[in-house]
Amino acid sequence: MDSEDGIIIRSPLPGELGWIIQMHSQHCAEKFGWQGEFECVVAKIMVEYLSSKDPDKQACFIAEMNGKPVGCIMLMRKNDTEGKMRVMYVSEDARRKGVGTLLAKALLEKAKSIGYKTLGLLTTDKQIAARKLYKKIGFSLVSSTPNTTFAKDSTDELWQMEL
Repeated sequence: MDSEDGIIIRSPLPGELGWIIQMHSQHCAEKFGWQGEFECVVAKIMVEYLSSKDPDKQACFIAEMNGKPVGCIMLMRKNDTEGKMRVMYVSEDARRKGVGTLLAKALLEKAKSIGYKTLGLLTTDKQIAARKLYKKIGFSLVSSTPNTTFAKDSTDELWQMEL
């Protein structure tokens, strides 16, 4: 999927799941102070994705600009009717260029083609820009609870949408 701004949305190339762990972890360490425990969470998501017994019920998309990855998003199976949006990331230099919207659009199309009826995601109240995008594309905040792990100074949020 190409956009008029030269943004390409594609499947990951070899090594890019490692890139997702690195970039997501570096970004959250710099922005929120989340260190090793958060990186472990992201790495576990990659292992879950790679070892899935239902690979046709999931997807990973990479946003590329000028030959370099600048963003990612993953769709994973929660159950037969619900998918999960995971590890959405857009690099600082690619923000405000529609990258997040293009990634979300690719994920929503894939979720619908798989037959998911709902889509959920977990985030924290610290991800201000991401939360704006989630609301814009149709997600609603369902619940919030204090984070007791890597992000003790934040609130975990569950967002959902009907497809």
